[in-house]
Amino acid sequence: MNKKLLSCALGVLVCGPAAFAITFTGDVDADFTAPEGIIVLDGVGDVGLPANAPPLTISGWDLSKSAFELVRATGELHVGLDFVGFGGDADGDGNGGVTSIWLASNGGVDLPGLAMTESICIAFDFDQDGGYDLIAGVGANDGVFRVSDFVGLPSLPAFAFGPLAPHDGGHFFGPDMELTLSNLGSLVDLDPSEPVCFNFLVFAGSYQDDGIGEDYQEGELCFPPDELVSAVDPVSPTLISAYPNPFNPATTLAVELGQTGPVELSVYNLNGQLVQTLVKGMMEAGRHELSFDGAGLPSGLYLAKLATSQGTQVTRLVLTK
Repeated sequence: MNKKLLSCALGVLVCGPAAFAITFTGDVDADFTAPEGIIVLDGVGDVGLPANAPPLTISGWDLSKSAFELVRATGELHVGLDFVGFGGDADGDGNGGVTSIWLASNGGVDLPGLAMTESICIAFDFDQDGGYDLIAGVGANDGVFRVSDFVGLPSLPAFAFGPLAPHDGGHFFGPDMELTLSNLGSLVDLDPSEPVCFNFLVFAGSYQDDGIGEDYQEGELCFPPDELVSAVDPVSPTLISAYPNPFNPATTLAVELGQTGPVELSVYNLNGQLVQTLVKGMMEAGRHELSFDGAGLPSGLYLAKLATSQGTQVTRLVLTK
C-alpha cells in the first residue's frame, strides 16, 4: 500500500497536494475546502469532564478535525485546527473567560483568550526520525502565537517552545486556530515528483480548568507526487455543511455519505441540550439535504452533530434574529 492510501486508511478524508493560497477567517470548515487538501477527523466528546458538568457539555478544547493544505510552489503549509464550540472555552458555555458555577465549584477557571496556562499548538516531525522538529501555536506561558524549534517532551507540548524559527507565515484565531508555515523547502524536499510525508501532534488544553481536556491528535500525513494524484481514488468523504449560515430562521444541512449505513444527525445548544434530531436511521450513500428550522429558538450558536460509521463531525450553526 502506498503512503497516500495508508494516510487515508488512518482517517484522512481527502488526499492530495493543494494548489493555491488560502484566506483565513477563523473558520476551518469554510476556509479549508480544496479537494486536494487533507482532513483528519478527531473524536468529539473525547475530552475529560468532571462528574458535575451539565449533561452533554462539550468543552471548547474538544478538537473536531485538523486540516492541511500544501502549496509546493510557494513552500507553504496551511494548517487549520477546528474545535467544537470555541477553542479555549473550557466549560463550553460560549463565553471564553467566564467561569461557570459548576466549574468554579471544582476550583477550575475558564481563562480568557488563551491566557496563562491555556495552549493550542501543533508539532511537526518533518524528517520522521521520531523527534519533533518544529512547534507552532500558543504555549502555556504568555498567550502569544509563535513558531519555534521543538524542545522538551512530546507528552508536554505546551511547554516545548524553544528558540523562534523562521517559518511563521501568519495565523488567525476566531474561534479556530489557522496558521501557515513558510519556507518549508528548508525543512522538507518539495520536489513535485516525490511524496511529502511528515508526522504531527496537536495539543489543546489548560492546567487550570479542573482537568477539562486535554485533547491530543497525532498521526502521519503524506502528500503524494503530483503524477499520482489522478492515479489513486480518494476515500469517499462524509461531509456536513449548512447554508445559509448564519441563518434566520431556517438553514439546510447538506450531508455527503461515502457509503450506505446508520446515520444520526442532531442539533444541540451550547449547554449540550438536544434541540432536534433531524434523522436517525439508515441512509443511502450520496448527497442528502435536511432542513433545520430555528423559528422558536433564541439567537446564538448551535452545534449540528453528524454520527456515521466513518466517524463523527460537528458543524457550527449561527442563528441570528
